Amino acid sequence: MPAMAPDATMSLGDLQLISVSDGTCKIPPEYFTGSDWSAHQGLLGPDGMFTGQLGCFVVRNSQRTVLIDAGVGPFDNQFFQGGRLPAALDDAGVTRDEIDTVVCTHLHLDHAGWLVQDGKPFFPNATVRFGEGDWEQFVSGGDGADWIREGIRLLDEQGRVEPITRDGESIVPGITARAAPGHTQGHIVLVLSSHGDRLVLLGDAVTCPVQLEEPDWQAISDVDPALASRTREALFRELEGTGDLAVAAHFPDLRFGRVLPGSGRRRFVVN
Repeated sequence: MPAMAPDATMSLGDLQLISVSDGTCKIPPEYFTGSDWSAHQGLLGPDGMFTGQLGCFVVRNSQRTVLIDAGVGPFDNQFFQGGRLPAALDDAGVTRDEIDTVVCTHLHLDHAGWLVQDGKPFFPNATVRFGEGDWEQFVSGGDGADWIREGIRLLDEQGRVEPITRDGESIVPGITARAAPGHTQGHIVLVLSSHGDRLVLLGDAVTCPVQLEEPDWQAISDVDPALASRTREALFRELEGTGDLAVAAHFPDLRFGRVLPGSGRRRFVVN
């Protein structure tokens, strides 16, 4: 299976996977606690920041169209340069009406930004799914952006919200939600599998490929840094040496790669 870039399409058995981007994000080095970037300067741009994607993924089978993560929306500041998702979907030949399920790996604003726009569901026929723990953290618990919380409540009032309550729950045939908490209480990753091919969409369980080489680096937005670290380690162990492809939402160019064992440290190698 080839590496992917934004707005690229690949087949995975009976599934079609399209990677799309809502734009880019700028992450300052100090976002990672205890980090020393001296050995990783190649990941930083001229502005001294790490530039990642606001990655989203469309998965189709013969009957269903699922959007995984929903970008930040028409939002532009020093950290997020969003707003591209509608055009990216159009370019990929995906209509908003055909998307029947939106799965958010978590409810941070850069993964749920397009769910509601101008007081209306942006994906008019979609059920919205996310880990149950994120309802407790972001909706009833009041964490995060007010406009995301208000959007989720509006969708819930319309019967459009269906939290994921079980680790290993099937979203549609070929897409399984796996609990991966720590970044948020209900953070999930999505495992795609069909006819022996398998890949993992990591959401924000891993923010930057450098965390494979620097497993102690923790994101300041992790709600439970110790749990997030254990989750990353478990995912790395599961992927290491298997040949399964993986990508996280903010990886540069949304290129899939494989986790290879290294001498003392793992490596992420683009396929």
